[in-house]
Amino acid sequence: MSTGTAIDPAVFANYVPLNALRPESRADLAKKAVVTTGRSGDYLFKIGDSATNAIFLISGELHLEDASGKPIARLRAGDPTAHHRVAHQSPRKVSARCNGPVQYFTVDAGLLDVMLTWDQTGSFEVGELQTGDSASGDDWMAKLLQMRTFQMIPPSNLQAMFMRMQEVKVEPGQVVVKQGDDGDFFYVIMSGRCMVTREQPNQKAVRLAELETGSCFGEEALISDAKRNATVTALTRGSLMRLSKDDFRKLLNEPLARKISLAEAQKLVASGQAKYLDVRLPSEFQAHSLPDSLNLPLYMLRMKLTLVDPKTTWIVCCDTGRRSSVAVFILTQKGYDAYVLDKGIPPPAAA
Repeated sequence: MSTGTAIDPAVFANYVPLNALRPESRADLAKKAVVTTGRSGDYLFKIGDSATNAIFLISGELHLEDASGKPIARLRAGDPTAHHRVAHQSPRKVSARCNGPVQYFTVDAGLLDVMLTWDQTGSFEVGELQTGDSASGDDWMAKLLQMRTFQMIPPSNLQAMFMRMQEVKVEPGQVVVKQGDDGDFFYVIMSGRCMVTREQPNQKAVRLAELETGSCFGEEALISDAKRNATVTALTRGSLMRLSKDDFRKLLNEPLARKISLAEAQKLVASGQAKYLDVRLPSEFQAHSLPDSLNLPLYMLRMKLTLVDPKTTWIVCCDTGRRSSVAVFILTQKGYDAYVLDKGIPPPAAA
């Protein structure tokens, strides 16, 4: 397959729901659209793939296939059904294969959804979000909107978040967040790369992760009201977008504060619909814990995320709910279904 051809915004008038966008929004979205040419036999996607992009057929014919590879539908450019997104359910319920040469264009599904909502609820232009280099501006926003965390935020909150964010330029070696400091901002990397390290007494700093465009950091101290638990240093020249503590709590954290009572949690766990994730320290966990819970300390969560089954609903618990709130934000960011156990783990007699 080959990509790279630009698309005229006027073409959007032929496709649903792109034709519902305002002209200004169509122009903005056209800049982010990618036109691709496929050869006969190429697959646009397969069953089970995540539908991160909305796909629209320009020319040619597609066969939609079931799990066995048997064609169950045919989609021809120009047909009424081809004016809509191609099998847009996520995960994909069918596979799409080119039956001869095909040309199509894609737009980010999350960005399209937000733009449709904004167009129907207010006069906000995506172009207003761009700062600095437009290509990097597009990239970080698209990645952000693909995260489940931000797809769960009301569009009005997202709009306010983008408008209140401030751009910060960084140079290689510049410390953005220092371990032990108070939390003041939530950050998103617009361009460049950063390194996360944690210092331990009488030991060399441990390198925990490397972050790139679209990555977020700084939320843990804002949610828990604790000191920064790691240092974030710029590895390259770049740009960050930051949101103040008060705005973060109001616009992002409060809408994501999914809490569940102990009684509700016990019913879900007993029926096999959910499991407990205890994010306290091992010593706390060993002293007292809820039955059949998985212990993964908060500070290890990002590094050991593979231990947490993404197909399971997790009820995250700690002693007060503070660490649980941080963990749920992280898990939701990664696409997990997670809740905070309201009021924390009860005393042994009550549990």
